[in-house]
Amino acid sequence: MALAAAGLMSAGCAPPSAVVQGLDEPSLPSAAENLQRLRERARVVLANYDKAMGDAGFVVVGRTESGSVGSLETRNEHLKQVVSAHLFTAAGELPAAPRQSGEAVWASGERLALPLISAAEGLRRMAADNRCAECAPHPVTGARLSTMRVMTTRGEATVPAWEYTLAETKMRVLRAAVDGGTPVQVDPPDGNPDDIPNGAVAEAARADGLRLTVKFTGSREGAGEPCGADYTAEAVESERAVAVLIQERPYSGPPPSVAAGTTHACLAIGYLRTAAVTLSEPLGGRAVLEVQQGQPVPVKN
Repeated sequence: MALAAAGLMSAGCAPPSAVVQGLDEPSLPSAAENLQRLRERARVVLANYDKAMGDAGFVVVGRTESGSVGSLETRNEHLKQVVSAHLFTAAGELPAAPRQSGEAVWASGERLALPLISAAEGLRRMAADNRCAECAPHPVTGARLSTMRVMTTRGEATVPAWEYTLAETKMRVLRAAVDGGTPVQVDPPDGNPDDIPNGAVAEAARADGLRLTVKFTGSREGAGEPCGADYTAEAVESERAVAVLIQERPYSGPPPSVAAGTTHACLAIGYLRTAAVTLSEPLGGRAVLEVQQGQPVPVKN
């Protein structure tokens, strides 16, 4: 669950670019007011998630339903964009599903039976996710049933997958062969998603019993250093999800000593930080939601 934190900045979740310390600033909401706003937003996020989920068993996080085995040869660098766009076409007949259902299996041993889809249907679903309007589909010469790992709202799971062979390259493409139902679209809270109380946005989480550790982008130093900040996490829980809000306590001391006529600027560079929170009960199959857009984040148990 590697996160490229350096150089990334989520709006409202890290020190602002080139903030000049020592100048008069307008009155800002108190920490207590920010916390109350975050809690209210977390409750909205949980309600939106419950509404979107309906009877769905789990949600795949990010774009992990597709993957690859091996890499493109140097001579096939020109195929990178097509492969990235998941745009393929069958060069012949592809296998049907060998049975009616397959299982998603989590590290906890939990299993969920789901309908299997044919190799042709898997290819169609990848093409529907096409992100390259100008790309020409690349031929698929065959497929076999294999397995792959996908990140879900219940943690990482192993699922049946179609492994496709491609023309002109030894690289193979994977696509989950189970039908998780209609894709779940979670609505963000109303209003500007960037206009959230001062704090950070959870990007990933790890569960260990009652302890939930979230990763996010924040200041490099703690609140004891200029441009630094300390962070505390709090969880608002429901039966199906946990919304994690992260409060920021920025540096509040005097500006550092500088030469006359100069100021100290905080650079807009984010760093990987973590914060932990204790849940009322183990996470189990519940999702972890960030409170900016209200979307589930990757979870490892």
